[in-house]
Amino acid sequence: MAAARSFDRSGYQRTTLFEVSRAAAMSKGALSFHFGSKEELADTVRREACTRTFQATELLRAKAQPALQTLIDLTHLVAEQLANDHLARAAVKLSRELETPPDPEVNPLACWRQVFTEVAREAEKDGTLRPETTAETVAEVAFGLASAAPTDQAEGGADPHERLSAHWQLLLYGLVSQPGPEHLWIAGTESDWLRVSGCELQKAE
Repeated sequence: MAAARSFDRSGYQRTTLFEVSRAAAMSKGALSFHFGSKEELADTVRREACTRTFQATELLRAKAQPALQTLIDLTHLVAEQLANDHLARAAVKLSRELETPPDPEVNPLACWRQVFTEVAREAEKDGTLRPETTAETVAEVAFGLASAAPTDQAEGGADPHERLSAHWQLLLYGLVSQPGPEHLWIAGTESDWLRVSGCELQKAE
């Protein structure tokens, strides 16, 4: 987490192993014993972020609810991670600064897109989506909403969850087949997104 905070704050090039070791309250030698290079440390941060994302999404997908509701929940989850989770934010920054394979186990963007697409296909199969829509398009729109939601908050705007809810309120009437979207919760089914996202101890400073 010390490395994640440094990468999130300073990026890959400006982060040093000395800075990370000092923040982690350990010697640089001890840090180097576990991580042979800064590149290896960055790779571990990306992998850990993807692992935690898969764990969090599994909790949402295990619920007995429509797949489209799970997709809504996923947008709130990703928005929460990007707003408050150093690990997720660092992983995204690293994936953009470094050459990163399109592997969902190490690339957080690929990880999120894979899950969004899988859930959108489930919504397509259960008949929730209008027949003229495609799962891939719905997943792309949902992911775009989730990744953009924290931006407004960073600029002093609305809470990302409020912004997402407003967008979903408009979108659902164009996506959902009859009898309509009244049975779906645009604010998501969780009251504590910090708990679900697993970033209680990682909230952005």
